[in-house]
Amino acid sequence: MPSLFFRHRLAQRLLLPAAFVVACSLAVNAAQADSETALPYGPGVAKINVADERPERPLSGDLWFPTPTPGKHSRADKSKVWQMALADTRGTVADGTFPLVVVSHGMYGNTFNQAWLASELARRGYVVAMINHPGTSTFLRDADQARELWQRPVDLSRLISFLIDKSEYAPVIDRNRIYAAGHSLGGFTVMMLAGAEFDNARYRTVCDGQDLPVACEVLSGWSVAETKDDQAEMATSRKDDRISKVISLDLGGTPVFSRDSLARFDIPVLVLGSGRADMLNQEIESRALATALPGQKVKHLELPDAGHFDFMGVCKPEGYAILEEHEPGDEIVCIKGHRERQSQHQRILKEILTFLDK
Repeated sequence: MPSLFFRHRLAQRLLLPAAFVVACSLAVNAAQADSETALPYGPGVAKINVADERPERPLSGDLWFPTPTPGKHSRADKSKVWQMALADTRGTVADGTFPLVVVSHGMYGNTFNQAWLASELARRGYVVAMINHPGTSTFLRDADQARELWQRPVDLSRLISFLIDKSEYAPVIDRNRIYAAGHSLGGFTVMMLAGAEFDNARYRTVCDGQDLPVACEVLSGWSVAETKDDQAEMATSRKDDRISKVISLDLGGTPVFSRDSLARFDIPVLVLGSGRADMLNQEIESRALATALPGQKVKHLELPDAGHFDFMGVCKPEGYAILEEHEPGDEIVCIKGHRERQSQHQRILKEILTFLDK
């Protein structure tokens, strides 16, 4: 198992192309509309900044929304590694009210990681909101903020409150259909938002010894739950009752969740795991999560041959070779990252839509 240092270094390096994406994403080149002309909406996207009582922890990101022009979208295509998601940066919101999905990125990730999913959901009538978590995102890394890991689900609650109470998008959001989805550490985050609780005693037991779960190395590396005050904060429930469904995308962190809190879950949960298990041990992560949740509330699917990074964007055909040459070791993010990943995205999207549309 790679060391925590290696994973941190890998996360930092493999996300450098995403930093380039941010710089180039405003220069959107026109692209031909794809063949999915039957979709009801186009994918609009705009920048958002959460304005609330927490100026010391600024939140910013992207809001994706349905537009009334299905065939009007473009693709920012400047990255040599990544294929950009379809978007209309000048679009207007379609008439009506739509479900809201808040999405949480993984360790040292950012809002571009699941932009592909946001674009596809917007085209099918969803508003999708994503922010960069301070301290644990590509561009906002800070050891003290990372230590305050309980702030990540709080970030999402703040995001929801801002969108439905203070933003210009409030009139188009259906307050009775607010959902959450997260990848990797983002899966851990949205599970806390939905009612999972950190178990300090379990953390100390599970993370004592050798051959530790990935989560143990990450949490200890960030000095999470080392003081009594931090332990109290981590163990405090961050459940947001406005969330009515939650989606876990190959999460990491199940070993440190309170089993009692998982058994009490009262909303539907979709647990998607990576069958290739290239980064996480499914037996102690997604499988264990699905087993601990009430059977009538959970749907668990382990996607055959899917890898951990298949929940992120599509690599260009030459992406693997470019990373292998210029950033040796980082090419792992583009293994089966083009046509195979496009196929995985279709399966992931289908399962998410089936789950949300019930």
